[in-house]
Amino acid sequence: MNLRAAVLAIALALVSASAQARTSPNVMGAQPRDLFARATTTATMTPLAQAPNSAQAIVPVPLPAGAEQVDSTYYDLQDMGSLGPRIVVGTDNIVHVTYQKDFCELGGGCPPNVLAPDPFPNRAMGYAFRTAGVWNHPGKVADPRLHCSQCVPELVGGFGTISQSPNGAIAIAAHMNEDGCGRRGDMYLEDGAGSSSWSGYLTPIPQPPADPDYLEFPQVSANANGSFTVMGESPRTGAYDGVTALRVSYLAAPGGAFACPVGWQFGAWKSITTPSLFPHSTLTTPPSFGFPSIAHSSNGRVGVAVADIGGNIYLIESSNGSFATGTLTTRTLTNYSDATITAADSTSSQFRPYIHCHVAYNDTTPNVVWSELQARKVGGVIQSFDWHSRIMHWDPIRGAEVVKQVAQGEADQYDNVDRGLKGPLPGLNTITVDWPQVGFSANGVETYVAWLRFVDAEVDTSAHINLAGICTGVGYGDVAASVARAGQPWSSPQNLTSTPATDERFFSLATYNTASKAHIVFQAASTNQGGDNILGDRGNTDRTHPPLVLLRRIAYLERTLSASTVGVDLPESRLFASSLFASPNPSPSGVRFAFRDGVAAGTRVAVDIYSVSGRHISRVLSGPHGSLEWNGRDTSGQRAMAGVYFARVTGGTGAQPVRFTLLQ
Repeated sequence: MNLRAAVLAIALALVSASAQARTSPNVMGAQPRDLFARATTTATMTPLAQAPNSAQAIVPVPLPAGAEQVDSTYYDLQDMGSLGPRIVVGTDNIVHVTYQKDFCELGGGCPPNVLAPDPFPNRAMGYAFRTAGVWNHPGKVADPRLHCSQCVPELVGGFGTISQSPNGAIAIAAHMNEDGCGRRGDMYLEDGAGSSSWSGYLTPIPQPPADPDYLEFPQVSANANGSFTVMGESPRTGAYDGVTALRVSYLAAPGGAFACPVGWQFGAWKSITTPSLFPHSTLTTPPSFGFPSIAHSSNGRVGVAVADIGGNIYLIESSNGSFATGTLTTRTLTNYSDATITAADSTSSQFRPYIHCHVAYNDTTPNVVWSELQARKVGGVIQSFDWHSRIMHWDPIRGAEVVKQVAQGEADQYDNVDRGLKGPLPGLNTITVDWPQVGFSANGVETYVAWLRFVDAEVDTSAHINLAGICTGVGYGDVAASVARAGQPWSSPQNLTSTPATDERFFSLATYNTASKAHIVFQAASTNQGGDNILGDRGNTDRTHPPLVLLRRIAYLERTLSASTVGVDLPESRLFASSLFASPNPSPSGVRFAFRDGVAAGTRVAVDIYSVSGRHISRVLSGPHGSLEWNGRDTSGQRAMAGVYFARVTGGTGAQPVRFTLLQ
C-alpha cells in the first residue's frame, strides 16, 4: 500500500472504527484505546457531523518567543515513527537539524494539489545548519547516483533522523529508496564535513520471511569508532500505534560506493529482540510493541531502548554497534508485573509504558525516558487509561524515577472515563504527556528531560477534527522540561514554548545542550487550524469538499532552563580543596576513598566519580565499615579511560570533591 492509499485507509478507519473512542474504556489489555482502536464494544456509536466546523475563525498564530523559523512544509506526518534525534549541536556550536519537507518547489507546485495522484512527489528529509546565528539550507537530502535502471527509483521518503560522525560529517537516515528496488531505510552521509553533496549508503533489500516486508522509519547512529548503525522498523500498518518488527544493519566504515543492482554497503539486517521481551504484544493484530530509539556512547557502545506496551522497558546494547552475536547485552529497566494491577478505577496506583521511549548517552552512561498510562483491572482484564499519565526516567545510578505526573486539575478532561465524558483529543500517537526525550548539559553535569504536554486550559472546544460527538475539542501542545543534577530531585516542569493557541509538535531535544539552555527543533502550525495535526489537517471537517493543506513551520528554539545551575558551579579552587582523600593517587587500577575525620559508625556514604569535564562516570557506596573503593570501571562495567577524575560526596554533606589520576 502506498502512503497516499494508507492515509485514505486511515481516514476511512476514523469514520468507521473510532466513533466510540472517547465514550468507552480503553481496549482490553495493554493497548490504549486511541483514534485507531479496533476493539469490539457495545457502546452506541455517535454519528459524525457532516457539516464543516465553522465556529473557529482561521487566524495566524505566533511562534514561541525567541524561536527562529528554519523552514516550512505543507507535508505533515512528522509524528510517524520513533523518537530518533533530529537535532545535533556540535562541539563547534554549529546546530544541525533535519526534518520532513514537501519540496514542492522541485515539482508538483506550491501549494501542492491535494487532488493529484501524488500531491507530494518530492517529499524527503531536509537539512539545515545554523552558524553564527544564520541558517543555511543545503536542501533535499539525496544522492542521484543511486538510480538503478532495473528498478523504478523513488523520489519520495522521509521519517529519518540525524547523527554526527567523529570527523564532523553529518549522517541522515531516510526511507527514500533511490535504487527503487525495495522499501527500507538508508543512510546519507556528507561527502565531508560541511559538504553540499551526499553519498548514499544503502541497506540490504529485506528478505521475507526472515525479514519483514519493509523496514522504514529509519534511525542512524554515527558511532564513536567510525562505524554506522541504521535501525529500521515496521509500524503497524493503518494504525501506527506500535511496531511489528525492528532490525539493525551495520556499516563498519564509509567509503565504498553503491553499485547497481545489489551493491549495498551496509551488512545484513539483524533481529535483536525476541518475542519473550514483549508478552503484551499479542493484544494487537498483528502483534506489536513500542517504538524503539537508538543512540551511541563515547566508548563505542550502541543501545536500543524499546517498550513492551503495558509491560516493561528494555535497553539492548552492543559493545561495538554491530549487534553481532557476542556483543549484546539486554537490560530490563523496570520491574512491572500484571499481578500488581488490581484497582478497577482511577484510584489505581499502577502505571505502565505507552508506545514512546527515548535513549541518549551521557558520555558512557545510558539514560532512557518513556511515557506511562494508568493501568486498571476492569472485569478481570487489564486496561490502560490516559488519566494522570506520567513521564519516567532511568539511568544506572538513579534507577527508574517519575519526572512528571499529571496532577489533579491539569488535564482532567482528557479521556475522563470515570465520569463518562467525551474528552479533547491531543493527537495521533500522543497522550497528555508524551514524546519524552533526554539530553544533557554540555559538561554532562545536568540531565534534561523534555516532553510534549496538553492541559485543559489550552483546548479549542470548537474543534472536533471530523469527530463531532466523539471529540469535544483539540489541545494545543507545548513543550515542557525538567532538570536534575547528581543526587538532587527533578525540578518543577518549565514550559519552554508557552503558546496557548499555537500547536507545537514532534520536537527533538539535542543530546548535548550549551549555556544552560535546551536546544529543540519542532513543527509549529502557522494558524490556529493546526490544533491537531493528524494524518492531514484539522481544516478538513467537511468530507464533501476537497481537503485543505495547511502550512507548518519548522522552528528552532534555545530556551534557558531556570532550574539549571551549570553556570554557577563551584570554582576550581574550592572544587579540589577537599577533606575527602583518594589513594593511591595516581592509581594503576582502582581507588580507595577516605575522610579526614572518618565516617560515623553505621553511616552509609555514596561518592560519585566524574571526568574533568563533569560527566558522570560511576557511583561508589560505602561498605559496612565505611570503606569506599572504586574499581576503575564505569556504570556499564567498562574500564574507564586513563586520565584525571574527581570524586564528590553524593548529596552535598560538606566534604569537597577530590581530584585524582587513573593510569593505564
